[in-house]
Amino acid sequence: MLPSSQQGTLLLLWLLQSSFLIAESFCFVTPTVGGFRISTEKLLLNRSPRSPANRVEPRAQDGFNNAISPYHSSKHAKSDDECVWPRILVVSRRHVRKGKYVDFVGEYHIDLLQEFGAAPILVPRTTKTLNQLDAFCAGGVDGVLLMEGSDIGEQFHPFGEGPNVPEETRQMIACKHASDCEIDEAKDNLEMALIRGMVLRDGVPFLGLCRGSQLLNVAMGGSLYCDLALEMKSHVVHMDYDNYDGHRHAVSVLRDTPLATWFPEAFEGRQGDDLSGSLNVNSYHHQGVKELAASLRPMCYSEDGLVEGFYDPEMTDPEEGRFRVGLQWHPERMLGDYQGCRQVYGAFVRAAEAHRRRSRAAEPPMHVIAGTPYQGNSVLLNEKTGTVRRKSGG
Repeated sequence: MLPSSQQGTLLLLWLLQSSFLIAESFCFVTPTVGGFRISTEKLLLNRSPRSPANRVEPRAQDGFNNAISPYHSSKHAKSDDECVWPRILVVSRRHVRKGKYVDFVGEYHIDLLQEFGAAPILVPRTTKTLNQLDAFCAGGVDGVLLMEGSDIGEQFHPFGEGPNVPEETRQMIACKHASDCEIDEAKDNLEMALIRGMVLRDGVPFLGLCRGSQLLNVAMGGSLYCDLALEMKSHVVHMDYDNYDGHRHAVSVLRDTPLATWFPEAFEGRQGDDLSGSLNVNSYHHQGVKELAASLRPMCYSEDGLVEGFYDPEMTDPEEGRFRVGLQWHPERMLGDYQGCRQVYGAFVRAAEAHRRRSRAAEPPMHVIAGTPYQGNSVLLNEKTGTVRRKSGG
């Protein structure tokens, strides 16, 4: 056995050697940018690239480069000159958890967008977000997805231009649907601004589910029923708290609509002059479309005549970068029911991709910036938007 002094010396040498090995194995993930390829390209423009001699390249066996780079092979891989995924804004909703508000977005939506090759940009529904939208839109916006939440506030006249809902009626509805009747003004203002600005003014592709479909209809001049049970006296159950996720009701699907394209199974066994198919959809709402906006066309109805899905025919052509669709139900929570539920998101993302291609084609000329660490390739800078993209063969 070695003397204790020699044991201590050997231990010290071992610790020093280990520390160097650890530093070497992690040096490529330090924020020097030059050591790996990232999608936050603006950072590249503000840093001096490390020289090839000094830059430590990531090692392929570590898998780190594969995990963060959009250029590597995947089901929906981008070509070398398409560095950025189509960006889709998704606004959160709030929920009371342990006595405080928590913002969240259902992962079903995120997973489906990513499955089809889009990058979800999560936008908080807080009061100050409206003044910070430029930050969320800095890389461009190729789609807007709005979904569940509480009832729309009366400042947007969701029930038409008549008088507001009487207080007695309001209290009666609040007793039945307490979680839906707490108005979220910050979310209302933010989402209505997105629809009126990006969607209606700029033609950004839009998918509205449940509340999101109602917002689109109201923004385009339509109106809603304040409460289906009170106003329609409907025999169809549109909200079943005792069987929340399992409840379904039938809808008739119109032929020659996008919905019929996504759900061919709705027409199985239908022949001749039968112009409608049938689906059983989930239902989580106590309000719904009363008057459909003039530019919108129905795609399906429930048995009580309520419009449960609609689209804008002038603004819905995914291959041309146009998509404006509203569904009162939630396809993301019916993935096991119909293959078409995924196709809704697939068509939406295709529209976002086409929109991005068209937007980039219309952008001002791109200028070559040399000396970036994209493995010797040049990067193109758009001076107007500040975005960059890779130039192949540079």
